[in-house]
Amino acid sequence: MIHYKQRRWGVILITIFLVILSGCSGESQSAQSESTTNTAVTTNSGDSGQTAKNTSPQTKQNSTVDTEAQTRIVSTVHGDVEIPANPQRIVTQGYLADFLALGVKPVGAPYWEIESPYVKSLSAGIEDIGQIDGGSVEKMLSLSPDLIVTVGGDDKLNEQYRKIAPTVVIPYGTYHEVHIEMRAFGKMIGKEKEAEAWLTEFDEQVKKAKDAIKGVVKEGITFTIMGPFGKDFYIYGDTVNRGGQAIHQQLGLTPTPKVKQDLIDKKINALSISEEKMADYAGDYIFLDISGGAEFDEKSPVWASLEAVKNKRVFKLDGDRFWPYDPIAVQSQVQEVAAMIQDRLGTKK
Repeated sequence: MIHYKQRRWGVILITIFLVILSGCSGESQSAQSESTTNTAVTTNSGDSGQTAKNTSPQTKQNSTVDTEAQTRIVSTVHGDVEIPANPQRIVTQGYLADFLALGVKPVGAPYWEIESPYVKSLSAGIEDIGQIDGGSVEKMLSLSPDLIVTVGGDDKLNEQYRKIAPTVVIPYGTYHEVHIEMRAFGKMIGKEKEAEAWLTEFDEQVKKAKDAIKGVVKEGITFTIMGPFGKDFYIYGDTVNRGGQAIHQQLGLTPTPKVKQDLIDKKINALSISEEKMADYAGDYIFLDISGGAEFDEKSPVWASLEAVKNKRVFKLDGDRFWPYDPIAVQSQVQEVAAMIQDRLGTKK
């Protein structure tokens, strides 16, 4: 039985609940951090049980600079938003790592982002604005921001944010690929060159990680990300869930045909299944995530009968390290997953 740090992830459950109420649909809901919209690099999605990426409204963020007013117009699903061309005091909810990767330090962000193991060393001096609730409004106001970028989730809160500063709402799941996300943020705040430089380094690191496991992972070997969340059991795809981008998108580890068919091809992030169907989705190797207060019996007959379990081919994921899905997190997760595979299947270089 594993219990992850509830304080850090409490905001995730609260926000996803708000998203569900405001219309983010799916037959079964997994929990994660934030909410959903549309912006200029076309992206999709949502996180939750059986939520397809293309069910969320797409966002377009097209930025143009008004040289006289020194502002930029960002077009979103909520309409055009005029923001400073060179914002100096940014407050963000859900996108702290994106700004830090571009060399921009916001003045405020939620504690669960500031404390992320991937950005903690870069977060000194950033004020904790708490959870995405009424209390965050007062804290934001005290920071005198000139730009707010948020995952949203609550229209009433968004309206209060807009009274404080220009507010860009980019809902949870809008971005599900590192290159698209970084270029969108670079364009939004005029840091296109910085975004490309960061991506060049990212691509080099991914290549090194792939080279390190080349030949170690034999052709045809399959991998599945799965595990219990709360009272349900989930299979995860290749986007914002549990290291999916690092495992499948960047390292190119092969999903099972069933995962590809039912999740990746259909652009579904997470799928709730019954215990009896575990074997239908389980790969030769399993990345296991136990979170959301789930109690999981690893000695249960169904789980114990899986070939990956019988052959000790299960990698356990640390929720603190594999829940984050921002570009900096994905960059590190690529290295961590490659190291796991080297340790288990080959020799560490």
